[in-house]
Amino acid sequence: MRLHRLWVTAFGPFAGMETVDFDELSTAGLFLFTGPTGAGKTSILDAVCFALYGQVPGARQQGVGRASLRSDHAAEGVAPQVVLEVTLRGRRLRVTRSAAWERPKQRGDGTTTQQARVLVEEAVGDGWTTHTTRLDEAGHLLGGLLGLTVAQFCQVVLLPQGQFAEFLRADADRRRALLETLFDTRRFADVESWLVTRRQVTARDLGELDDQLRQLLARVAEASGEEPPSGLTDRLDDTELAHWLDDLVARSRATETAAGEAAGATAAAAEAAAQALADAERFVGVRRRAAALQTRQTALAAARPARDAAMAELAEARTVAPLLPVLAEAGRLQTELEDARAHASAAHGRLVTVLAATGTTGQAAPSEVSSVGGAATLPALAVVRTASRATAEEAATLALLAEQEAEAAELTRQADELQRTAVELAAKATKAAEWLAGAAERRRVLEAARDAARLASASLPAVEQDRDAAAARLEAALRRDAVRDQLVAAMDERRIVVDRHQAARDALQSLRARRLAGMAAELAAGLLPGADCPVCGSTEHPRPALPGDSVAAAEDEEAAEAAVLQAETARHDGESLVARLDVELAAQRAAAGGDTTVEELETHLDAADQRLADAVAVAARLEAAQGEFVRFGQEAERRERDRVADESEQRSAASRAVDSRSRAERLTAELAAARGDDPSITARRERLQRTASDLDGLVGHLSDIDRLEAAVVSALGRVDEAIQERGLRSVEEVLAAVRDADRLSELEELTRRHDSELAAVTEQLADPDVAVALQAPVPDVDGLRRQATGSAQDRDTATARSHAATARSAALIQRTAEVAATQAARRPLAERHRLVDGLSRLAEGKSSDNALRMSLSAYVLAARLEQVAASASERLLRMSSGRYTLVHSAQGGGGRARGGLTLRVLDAWTGRERDPASLSGGETFSASLALALGLADVVTSEAGGALLETLFVDEGFGSLDDDSLDDVMGVLDDLRDGGRTVGIVSHVADLRQRVPTQLQVDKGRRGSVIRQ
Repeated sequence: MRLHRLWVTAFGPFAGMETVDFDELSTAGLFLFTGPTGAGKTSILDAVCFALYGQVPGARQQGVGRASLRSDHAAEGVAPQVVLEVTLRGRRLRVTRSAAWERPKQRGDGTTTQQARVLVEEAVGDGWTTHTTRLDEAGHLLGGLLGLTVAQFCQVVLLPQGQFAEFLRADADRRRALLETLFDTRRFADVESWLVTRRQVTARDLGELDDQLRQLLARVAEASGEEPPSGLTDRLDDTELAHWLDDLVARSRATETAAGEAAGATAAAAEAAAQALADAERFVGVRRRAAALQTRQTALAAARPARDAAMAELAEARTVAPLLPVLAEAGRLQTELEDARAHASAAHGRLVTVLAATGTTGQAAPSEVSSVGGAATLPALAVVRTASRATAEEAATLALLAEQEAEAAELTRQADELQRTAVELAAKATKAAEWLAGAAERRRVLEAARDAARLASASLPAVEQDRDAAAARLEAALRRDAVRDQLVAAMDERRIVVDRHQAARDALQSLRARRLAGMAAELAAGLLPGADCPVCGSTEHPRPALPGDSVAAAEDEEAAEAAVLQAETARHDGESLVARLDVELAAQRAAAGGDTTVEELETHLDAADQRLADAVAVAARLEAAQGEFVRFGQEAERRERDRVADESEQRSAASRAVDSRSRAERLTAELAAARGDDPSITARRERLQRTASDLDGLVGHLSDIDRLEAAVVSALGRVDEAIQERGLRSVEEVLAAVRDADRLSELEELTRRHDSELAAVTEQLADPDVAVALQAPVPDVDGLRRQATGSAQDRDTATARSHAATARSAALIQRTAEVAATQAARRPLAERHRLVDGLSRLAEGKSSDNALRMSLSAYVLAARLEQVAASASERLLRMSSGRYTLVHSAQGGGGRARGGLTLRVLDAWTGRERDPASLSGGETFSASLALALGLADVVTSEAGGALLETLFVDEGFGSLDDDSLDDVMGVLDDLRDGGRTVGIVSHVADLRQRVPTQLQVDKGRRGSVIRQ
């Protein structure tokens, strides 16, 4: 990485645009950032870090926050921006980055948040090509080229000396925290975590398998009825367990063989006894069946007369069966004839009743049909048919008149509807006229409210400006009074530190005078016999000077010089504070309008707040008042239009109502003559249609009677012919022989069952076994049964014993196989757990094999620290004139403390190792600078980052004496000779004489400026 040019605008202490030309500074290889404290030297390094990573170094990032990166001295509306030209891995890039800030709104007052922005460009030919404007893409691109995280960059490029002095003196835990931020050891920590997890998993799996094995042994004991030998369940991989299981299986198999042989013998005896009993029971059963057959044969012979009677009754019923359909048809026709006569009589009676009730005469009801006295005697079919046709024709002539009657009713309805509409429209028009009469006054009220709100809205900006000015004056007055108090305290403190500085200078002068007075004695104390005098060169020393009572030592003078430097710094800070507070007090007095009291300004602000609230309240009603005025005008126009339209429609409706009513009255008079006594033409037409329908029904009934009378006569003739053909005398004789289906089935079943049962009994009695059973003696069945029962019990007992022995043997064989399989599965798991447990505890530093008690990640950090110490020692040797070397120790601390991250300082003058905390201030600076440079080398190599051609060393040189400063500058010169450019950030006066190439940062009331 090589920096070329930097532009900062409104960033940190820099109000305007400031430029740093690193190419020009790098020509000398070593340059100095100088300037008073607080001028902004470190802010230049912040700008470099912000351009590359979008954030400033960690401690300052937490202190200011990204929203405060914009300079407080910058003009309003100027955006904070950093532009950096840099070469990374041979690619020249230009990074333009702006921090988030609150910018003024483009319209109106107040501010709005402007988000952070970035632009990354690369030099291609004579121009610049844009790579990205996205924050995330820029981070990936620059981070990949740098090869360093922001924490690593801040440690190895900016070299913060205070942190490395702390790192040098820190204990192992605090040193490890910093190293973990620089070196990525997560993969080694992940290995530790993975090993712990695997150890827990294998331990859990092994425990589960051991529990399973113990359960299997418990089942073996349950199946065999024998508990394992004492302590065997705790030695699950012992060979004794296998011997015990083999012995159990062998004994179980012997018991199984003996039980099987006994069960076979008892089964044969039981089978022979059961066969003898079965033969005896079968003989007794045959003899009992033969006796039952003889008894049933006698009963069937006695039932023979009843069977013959049923057979005769069945034959008579079968003879008359063919005549039944003819008789049924004749009966059905006779029934239908009677029903038709009844329906016709009923229809004729209803018709006569209706005609009599309506008083109808003439063509629609001739006397043969409508006579009441003739209701019992049905009229002729031709007469009824003629009357029906005449009635239908009269109803058809009334259809046209019914349509005219409906038209008259519709005209009357329309006239009534139009009359009601005319009345409603007249009422609406009257109501609209009344509303319009008061509209003028309402319009004047709304217009006045709108004008008042418009005036208040127009005056609102001026009122707000007055209120903001009053608030600003009050805030300035509060700040003025606070700054005045701070200024008084600062002036008092300044007097104190000035007195301290003067006293320290006086003490230093006094010490120097006393030391000069005793310098001869100090030189004489170092003279040795025969050695040259450092003053005159003589080897003889006849009268060496003696020390006086008040001789000052060199250490006392150094302490006094440090006290003077500290007092001078405190005095400079105090004077700067007084000057800054004095300027701020003048600015706040001007902003507050002089010495006006806070109470008066608070009163002015309250009055301005009230005026603003009143104006806001009135102005807030402007939109509503304007809208209400516009809506009222639109409502008035609408109501006027509706009034005119309603009056026009009212006149039209009234005229149409008169026309409709006149036409309805004319049609009603014309239809009155045709309606007669009926309430309407439609009612008369419907009545005639019903009468015609009734006459048509009577015609149908009379036609059915004529048809059925002829059919009945024909059916009776067919019945007589069938009776004569079968030799029967009358219908009554036929009906007496008829049987229903249930009786026929009963008769058939009775004869069939008797014949079949008699044949079966006869056949079974002819069986030879039955004949033998009737002659042979009866065997002793009870004795044979007792003998078979005893044999079966003996067989069951022996079989149960055999089955139990077989099941026990099978269970033992299965359980022993499961135990063997589980033992086989346990062996590799136990070996794996032993291996993982050892590795895990070794990686955690808890194993006895790990003598240093170091975890794996700590071991890696210790290796990195050893590399850092070796690299740093090369530079520390030169800085300390060959005296000091940094030594890395891998031994652990006392007690349970872990080892690996201990740093010691080897003093070549004494040959002993020292604690870094015992070094002096200058020695600590040299050691921490060497440590920082060594760490930069190792981190860069570890991260695989770009070559770091530019480094910055921030402060710390004020603690060095002239010789040590020479040594340190020599080391920095070596870095420059190696091709690196080193920038020193310091305000030490001696460095301004040693480093001619400088970047001067001056501070002022309007911000800091850079002079190169």
